[in-house]
Amino acid sequence: MRCRRETCATSRTAITESSTTSPGITDDDRSIEPSSETDLTEPEYLPPPSQKVQKRKIRRGPASGRERADFAEFKVSETENIIDVSAVEVVHQGSYEDPADDTDEDLSKVPEDYGKSNNTRKLNLRLEERWARYCRTKAIEPSADPKWEDPEEALRQASPNDIHRFLNWCLKLKYGLDGRRLKGYRKASALQADWKYFRVYYTKVTKQEMKKEMGEAVRTGMRHLIDKRGLDKQPRANVPVYIEDMVPFNETILQTQKRRFHLGFQRIILCLYNTIGLFTVNRKQAMLHLQFKHLQITLQRDPHGGPPVRMIEIDPQFVKSVLGMYKVNTFALPEIIYGVSLVFSPHVLLFSILFYIKAFEAPHLTSMEDLRRLFIEDGRQEMPLPLKKEMDNYYVFPKVDVIDGEPRILWETRMNGSTLDGQLRSFSEIHGFLNHFFSHQFRYGGGELLDQSGFVSEAQRNVIMAHASSRTFIKHYRPRRHTGLQEVMCGIDPDEELSRAVTRMSRWIDKRRPRYLSDAEKASVENDPELQSAIREQVELEDRYARSNDPALRALLEQQKRNVDNTRRRLREKRRKEIRRDFSRIQAVIDIERQLTGGAVNNEPAREVLRKEFAMPPEQIVLVETFFTWPTSDSLEDEWMRRSKATAAATLYCGFREGGPLRGRPKRPASDDETQVADPPAKKQKTQKRPTVSAWENKLVAIKEKVAAEKPSACFQCLKEYSDVYGLKRHFKTLHLQDRQCNFCDLSLQHEMHLRRHAQDVHRLRT
Repeated sequence: MRCRRETCATSRTAITESSTTSPGITDDDRSIEPSSETDLTEPEYLPPPSQKVQKRKIRRGPASGRERADFAEFKVSETENIIDVSAVEVVHQGSYEDPADDTDEDLSKVPEDYGKSNNTRKLNLRLEERWARYCRTKAIEPSADPKWEDPEEALRQASPNDIHRFLNWCLKLKYGLDGRRLKGYRKASALQADWKYFRVYYTKVTKQEMKKEMGEAVRTGMRHLIDKRGLDKQPRANVPVYIEDMVPFNETILQTQKRRFHLGFQRIILCLYNTIGLFTVNRKQAMLHLQFKHLQITLQRDPHGGPPVRMIEIDPQFVKSVLGMYKVNTFALPEIIYGVSLVFSPHVLLFSILFYIKAFEAPHLTSMEDLRRLFIEDGRQEMPLPLKKEMDNYYVFPKVDVIDGEPRILWETRMNGSTLDGQLRSFSEIHGFLNHFFSHQFRYGGGELLDQSGFVSEAQRNVIMAHASSRTFIKHYRPRRHTGLQEVMCGIDPDEELSRAVTRMSRWIDKRRPRYLSDAEKASVENDPELQSAIREQVELEDRYARSNDPALRALLEQQKRNVDNTRRRLREKRRKEIRRDFSRIQAVIDIERQLTGGAVNNEPAREVLRKEFAMPPEQIVLVETFFTWPTSDSLEDEWMRRSKATAAATLYCGFREGGPLRGRPKRPASDDETQVADPPAKKQKTQKRPTVSAWENKLVAIKEKVAAEKPSACFQCLKEYSDVYGLKRHFKTLHLQDRQCNFCDLSLQHEMHLRRHAQDVHRLRT
């Protein structure tokens, strides 16, 4: 080190002396470029004689004193400004070596759809499979073009007419590759979606964009197909929902007995989903991917001098990353003490769950009362309420499943999107909505409020809703039902409350709208020509199989039976939707006539309330009583107590077992005007003999007949009856798979598979 310091000092002296004698060089030039007359010292490390000297150009510019000292070690050309860097490389080789290119990474190994959502991949794959099926169909035609043997080659040579015929062929498809019936095309947007994914597939195979002339020709043909098939050109109505809609909806979720869960916890998280979804206007997948590590719970100092404010901050990580939207929005939800309702309070609902699983890292923080005793010290702004690290990967909306006959919360498995949709659809019908509620309606109503609030700019609205531009909001989210135009034209202030009332989803609520088909309506479905054709084909196969006993016919017969059952269910569902859609018009005529002719007042809602109160379990009654309350005083302590009671009741209800989902069609309550069942016939003679078989024995015989039926509807283990074989299957797989004997046959079994086989072969219950 001493030798190097002397060398640097000698170099700086030589540079200074030579610079003072060189004419035409300014002070700045002296600090950068030493004279060629400088006596350079030898570096400490010399390169090997065989190593070539590498040189590179440097840019002129100011340099520090240390840099000038380092530069003095190397030989610099005054005419070309070239610096010798061989010594630097030799020094660095001792401590670092550049990595060799021995990695297996290659761009060809990265999928072209990498980073895209699973739904996009499925739609791309579906289009590719359909094109392959179309090519196989064309290849077996007489004198077919050889290009149809290879789908990709056929795509490269495809003409506009080939693509047009392919789209027309897609409209005719009835069954998928798995044999399941397809939904079919009812909207023009469905055909346009196929065209979009076809262009993606075309670009992937041909490595170039489709020519403009070809695209225009295909789009012209598509307009003809849309008119020919009578497809609906109107997009789905973007009906918004507001907090006025969701508060009664959450109340229905908490109190109804027409829908039941395995655990009360499932009611709480469904209410929490609606609450957070409305307040953050987030997409469904972003909500379902929320984990505890995305939550930050804190106490914040109130700038107005009040008690600390509880704050929930949410960082939804799952956004459309393929669009470049990697920046995460943080949604801060401070507690609103005198809010709309406790059933729509994210703090009451979320803290109920956190207290239920003891999620807080502080072991003594177990209730709302403990939380109220905390305060912020030493002038700090916040005090974090950390959650346990081992719960970071717990989902806020987890899956609940039955394992070994016991309901379990699978915290590290998120709820399935289809499960959520089914629950929202079921409660929508119970609540009386005309159309099913779906998660994206949060964004319709929330987006409109953000657009009209005056507190949120257009840029901030796009950031909150993860839109690249305002064009997306205008095209998809801006409601298309306009009110207040008459007032505006007349110079009158529009009625905002009336405008929201006539545009939101609750406008079409009617709890009388039927959810199930009557026996007469089911009988009408049996006369449908499509169902009758399927039944005739089944009967023909049964006759042929009875005569020949051919195993191949047996497989065809089983498939045709499933086809008949699926057709019946599909036609019943279609009929049910038609009845629900036409109910408002038909019922309106009945109500008008009843009111104008002086008919009886409709007191069915009062009866329904009584039925619900008697059918509701005590734990649920306590939950409803604590949630369905309103502030009774202006005292902050009273409001805290009201919220604490609701949180405690919800925490206890999370573990309450409701008994599992209701199976089959619920029994209809008898109305007051219905006559009672006829009395049993009077005794003819006092000497008449009493029946030798008791009533329970008669019922037992009837149940055993249902067990031994071709399609059993009673369980051979516990003799519990169900409306159909599908409800029986769910019951058997939930409760009896761990049994090791058949109670009906008094037969011992060793393994689960033995029980399944026995149930299928003997009792015709295939599980």
